Amino acid sequence: MRTNHIKAALAKGETVFGAWVGLPNPLILRLTARVGFDWLMVDMEHSPINFTLMTEMVGVIADAHGPAPFVRVPSFSVENIKRVLDSGAWGVLIPMVNSVTEAEQIVSACKYPPDGTRSIGGAYGPLAFDTVRSEYAAKANQEVMVAIQIESKLGLENVDAIMSVPGIDLVFIGPNDLHASLGLLPSLESTEPIFLKALETIKTAAARHHIPVGILASSGDAARQRAREGFRFVGASSDAGALLTGLTQDLRAARGL
Repeated sequence: MRTNHIKAALAKGETVFGAWVGLPNPLILRLTARVGFDWLMVDMEHSPINFTLMTEMVGVIADAHGPAPFVRVPSFSVENIKRVLDSGAWGVLIPMVNSVTEAEQIVSACKYPPDGTRSIGGAYGPLAFDTVRSEYAAKANQEVMVAIQIESKLGLENVDAIMSVPGIDLVFIGPNDLHASLGLLPSLESTEPIFLKALETIKTAAARHHIPVGILASSGDAARQRAREGFRFVGASSDAGALLTGLTQDLRAARGL
């Protein structure tokens, strides 16, 4: 059975760079999966990707034998988590986590008994790890990554208690929604004092509980800076963003602009 190299890297204090996947197109994803990213996040929250397509896209990533396939669910529910993990995702990202109760329910939904309440079934989970169901069922609790997002004022207020919940592997900051919750305009890298203070609050709580912190950056340069700041799971690009940037740059160059 393949091992989750992202969980292993984070456990050693290493930094991993990935990209957001929001274009509902497995053909584009075949190319993206071979660029060299450490991980790819299929985003079901802010994209038209449905569960059938998500399962196909997770398979495309897994079959590339490079980046780890992760999925952000549309919202927290046991059903969403079950379907994403049964698709073969190596980890799940849950948006807008605001309480200890939610965090406990999330961890339970991601773990097979006796550690949790995840239902056993589906053929695609084992396939993504190149194994059979019996081995997958025995090792999935150790290999699947449980990641939560802190991206609201309420989540920020409860962050230390949330981080105390056993089984959380990663806390990921949602910069745009966190800005909005703090009464600021959406931004990935603003220098507003209240936002910078919020980042430090989350990082301090995560460090206290030995949990790595992730964040989305606006560019490769910004991602490198976030790594210098101690973020260990950094989104350096997105498929839609890279497409628009590349096309725009080429058009401007062609027109001499």
